[in-house]
Amino acid sequence: MNNELYTGVQIWNRLTYVKEPGSGKRVSRLNDESAWQVTEVPTLRIIDDALWQAARQRQGDLKVKGADTPVWDRRRPKFLLSGLMACGCCGGGFAKISKEGFGCSSARNKGSAVCTNMLSIRRTDLEATVLTALEHHLMDPDLVEAFCLAYAEERNRLQAAASAGRSGLEKELAQVTRDHARLVEAIIAGVPADQVKDKMITLDARRKTLETQLSATPADDPLRFHPSMAKTYRDRVATLIRTLGDAEGMEEAKEVVRSLIDRIVLTPAPDGKSLTIDLEGALAGLLALATGRPLQEVRQASDKQKAPGVERGAVDIIGELVLVAGTGFEPVTFRL
Repeated sequence: MNNELYTGVQIWNRLTYVKEPGSGKRVSRLNDESAWQVTEVPTLRIIDDALWQAARQRQGDLKVKGADTPVWDRRRPKFLLSGLMACGCCGGGFAKISKEGFGCSSARNKGSAVCTNMLSIRRTDLEATVLTALEHHLMDPDLVEAFCLAYAEERNRLQAAASAGRSGLEKELAQVTRDHARLVEAIIAGVPADQVKDKMITLDARRKTLETQLSATPADDPLRFHPSMAKTYRDRVATLIRTLGDAEGMEEAKEVVRSLIDRIVLTPAPDGKSLTIDLEGALAGLLALATGRPLQEVRQASDKQKAPGVERGAVDIIGELVLVAGTGFEPVTFRL
């Protein structure tokens, strides 16, 4: 997958082979790229550049932050919800304990001193329940409307503050530009240039600083979240669920569905005979899907929110605004 020869490019002198003094083992060392000998060999090409770049991009999507394991040696989850389940008693993971069942790993491997949750759940039952909840409950229209109202209020407040700062910079830039122009006119009118040189240098430096600050200050951006996005979300989730049964698009659909889930907490019910399921959605991914973002961006938004050190519930969906979902408008948790 990483052999440039497939694209008609042959590279010599990429590696140098040496023997380790102690073991005598022959090992390779990567040469500096400037020493590589690159030759175009079009007759050897078997794939086009678009496919090559798509494969490279796909590898980038599979990378795990902080992991040293090569892309080709990373295993995809065997089951749809593998690695997303957590025990509500001890916080440990749920793993496969039988042909079709999942149970708390800590209770079985470390004993009752660590966890007493010996209940199990069938994989097919759990997947069916979670998929139904993803489609019908995590983007409840009433909760979405409440979220959108709270989002719009906070967004407008921050936008007003940003607009005020931008307006001040624009006014100062206009004044600096006018003052500089007056000095130029004074020189044309006969004022010796050396008398205004320092002032002109100062004004020009300030102009450049203001232009840099303005370029870094975001302009007004329309609200992107609105109540109708609940329908968009449900339609797209329904499509993803259907695609899980399609061999061609199954893997991508599985990854997107997984990205919408933060974790699934399984806790013994009061009767002690069954498990209650708390499904916690990844809010950034849910919103990205609901606002029509490409599936790749949906996964990236969820990965960003799930990264170490990011506050649970934090949303950075538009690159300039961070909201922390609060009680009353957080459409991310549902008890099944």
